[in-house]
Amino acid sequence: MEKDFSRKDMIGLIYRAQEDKIDEIIKKVNKEIKNDIKSINIEDIINSSNEPNKMNEIFNKIEDNYNIRICRYNEEMYKKGFIDGVNFMLNCLNENRK
Repeated sequence: MEKDFSRKDMIGLIYRAQEDKIDEIIKKVNKEIKNDIKSINIEDIINSSNEPNKMNEIFNKIEDNYNIRICRYNEEMYKKGFIDGVNFMLNCLNENRK
């Protein structure tokens, strides 16, 4: 049980060490997907309270926006994790060769 805690703690430490890079990745992705995100106006939400179809359309836009963001964030974080993992293995191999 203690090993699981230390692994989780280690992942937290790695995340905190990379927080600035992760924030930059998120900002970059937000700029890239800006045109893909569908705008939702407050007026549309207020005016659609009596129209189920309009409200459903708004919920679909919100869901689409969420899916676009999450997919791109996951893609970028996966790439970063993969690259970091490969670099870590290469560093370990280089240390063993010395």
